[in-house]
Amino acid sequence: MTYQEFLELKSNRAAKLKEGNDLLAKKDFEAHKNLMAEVSKMNVEIDAAEAQLAEEGRFDEKDGKMKGLHANFLAQQEEKAKGKAVDDIRRTNEYATAFAKALRGGVKVRQAWGVEEFAPLTKALTETGGTPEGSDGGFLVPAEFDNMIHEYEKEYLDLSRFFTVEPVRALSGWRAIEQGKRKPMPKILEMGTIGKDDQPKFDKVTYTVEKYGDRLPVSTELLEDNTAGLLRYLAGWFGPKYVLTKNTLLLALLKKLETEVALPAGGEAKALRKAMIQKLNTAHSMGAVLLTNQDGYAEMDGWEDKNGRSLLVPNPADPSVYRLNGRQVAYGDNDLIPGETGKTPIYVGKFQALGTLFIRKGLEMAATDIGGDAWATDSYELRGLCRMTAVTMDKTAAFKAVIGSSSNGGGNSAGTGDNSDDSPAG
Repeated sequence: MTYQEFLELKSNRAAKLKEGNDLLAKKDFEAHKNLMAEVSKMNVEIDAAEAQLAEEGRFDEKDGKMKGLHANFLAQQEEKAKGKAVDDIRRTNEYATAFAKALRGGVKVRQAWGVEEFAPLTKALTETGGTPEGSDGGFLVPAEFDNMIHEYEKEYLDLSRFFTVEPVRALSGWRAIEQGKRKPMPKILEMGTIGKDDQPKFDKVTYTVEKYGDRLPVSTELLEDNTAGLLRYLAGWFGPKYVLTKNTLLLALLKKLETEVALPAGGEAKALRKAMIQKLNTAHSMGAVLLTNQDGYAEMDGWEDKNGRSLLVPNPADPSVYRLNGRQVAYGDNDLIPGETGKTPIYVGKFQALGTLFIRKGLEMAATDIGGDAWATDSYELRGLCRMTAVTMDKTAAFKAVIGSSSNGGGNSAGTGDNSDDSPAG
């Protein structure tokens, strides 16, 4: 199988998944079940093709692309294997019990090595790379804690759901990103030789996860609470902070966007639709998300067609989600997505292609009753650490639109007559 055929397989799978979303929206669950069975078969074929291509490049010294593909494949497979091993450990009741006991006793990582009752904790650290991570961090939280964090992610605007998120085990690494445009297949004469006219080119994108953390004072009484209650309390503190940390990193990618489009007062929606067509390629435009703040959403909510109907329409599959020209519109608080003087931003694009959030899976946590105010107040200090980074992959996948000060406060009049047809675009 050629690399182009491999990419076509992945493209077909993506199309099937999009078809699956449409079936869910129609509530055709039987058809969706059959389609997912097809996707499962495609997954097997894609995994096999990826392994085959990687093996072909294993000893190919002349073909740098194949060697790179092989190295990348091996690195990802190794990370997957380590990830599964760690997750299996963190899911056990023994792990949760040992974790809570280590916190209550203020046990440090270096003190846990070789102690049988803390063996699940040290084994998980060993699977993730051993002492370098544990020595300056803490114990990985139980899988149950992850589930609690996910609950908080649903309560807040978590930008990572719009981007590509890749769990990693290594502190640094790289990914091969295909660059350039595809060309049509050249014409071939009967019995003619098929050439290699369109060979993919790759850029090497590197990442290094960075450490983020905070401290939380906890009373001795709370620390002695049952394991589930203790984990719930810790998740309530670290969960929102964890989401905000991810959002900050991803917003930094959006703020670096080079293309900015000004939306004129009274013609914002028309100018925005035009920009989505002209500034993004078709694939990125069709999968685009429009992200703004409270001021921007309030302005967009006032955009109407010439018949006075709102241009923002609810998604039939999820009435809480609104769309503009078929693209999802999301917004966050003004303090999360700040405006500039006299300007309100609308970030537009396929953010999954724009950037990737690399997360070294699992928060690390440790407790102490020595140092800080812990000793004086008969309490503990808990330290939570996480490691992540956000990297731009395709800067052409998104742009920034700006509502100027002249159009702010225009209310419904700002969009009146802006739509070219008689009905709101869905």
